Amino acid sequence: MCLAVPCKVIEIIEENNERYAIAEYRGVKQKAKLTLLDDVKVGDYILIHAGYAIEKMSEEDAKLSLEAWNELYKALEEE
Repeated sequence: MCLAVPCKVIEIIEENNERYAIAEYRGVKQKAKLTLLDDVKVGDYILIHAGYAIEKMSEEDAKLSLEAWNELYKALEEE
């Protein structure tokens, strides 16, 4: 099972003829190959699995998901 957190794309880079997104969530930056997605740009939200961007999300859907993740973190901090 994979639990993916929406990450916001902050940069697009090219290395060795491959496109990568640099995406961030809560200050953690990840590099993900864009091989599976064509239309990713800075400011988009993506889901990453095993080093690949596997899905692009609307900003609205990403924000709803991030709210749920933030509630989970808050609950864990209260324990």
